[in-house]
Amino acid sequence: MTTIMEGKAVAAHLSEKIKKALSESDKHGISPKVAFVRVGERSDSISYERAAIKRFEKFSIETEQYHFPDDVSARSFLSKFREINEDYSINGILLLQPLPEHIDMKRVEELMNPIKDIDGMTPFNLGQVVTDDENRLEPCTPAGVMEMLEFYDIPLKGKDVVVVGASEVVGKPLSLLFMNRDATVTTCNAYTNDLAGKCRQADIIVSAAGVINLIGADHVKEGAVVVDVGINFNDAGKMVGDVDYDAVRDKTSYITPVPGGVGAITTTVLAYHLMMATDYQKEPVLFLER
Repeated sequence: MTTIMEGKAVAAHLSEKIKKALSESDKHGISPKVAFVRVGERSDSISYERAAIKRFEKFSIETEQYHFPDDVSARSFLSKFREINEDYSINGILLLQPLPEHIDMKRVEELMNPIKDIDGMTPFNLGQVVTDDENRLEPCTPAGVMEMLEFYDIPLKGKDVVVVGASEVVGKPLSLLFMNRDATVTTCNAYTNDLAGKCRQADIIVSAAGVINLIGADHVKEGAVVVDVGINFNDAGKMVGDVDYDAVRDKTSYITPVPGGVGAITTTVLAYHLMMATDYQKEPVLFLER
């Protein structure tokens, strides 16, 4: 029988941890605050920002929004970003991506304080994933995948895992997180030779390639776990993932839907990361259970 891994249940579990951490921080007179930084008017960035703000407001966490026009000069943007970064009242920063081409993303990453980087985008935080440091802020989507698997008590040690997609923000760090859990990982992409054959060897498949119906029934062995991280829109404007859900579902032991799966967790992970960031900035006062 197939179990549908619902993001809502995982988000609710994380929310209880966040509420407990907020209660502890309040006892110490500390009120976490997050800054949202966006350049331009991309509809996907605006939509994600609104969803994240809504999530933070449910926890009564203070938010500040910093919006810049597409044609803001790199110098002006970097100067203001430095101010935001150095503002001690701000505990976490979410930078909406991508940035316009004339703003050097690497320069922004160099400026950002890693312990305010709640989306885990800086080289320092990615390096912490490589070294498996306990106190780290991971990229949110990979962190959401791991929270999902942990919540549903899916063992990873010794399992064969295929990650389809190798982006810096999802595929690569996710592969490292699986390796840190003693899984054997194969990283593929949409152009991998015999992708179906490689996927059929996997106990767990995670697809983050951004290709509609990339993973079909022929890719999945009986009883496999399938996690769909893809966010795509078909010709009818409906949100779909990378996995042909209807064709694959009955072959799996566990599967995530799109929408309603990993995507439903990410803004809650952001809020959890804010509490972690606040925790790290206020040592030795610790609000989160390790």
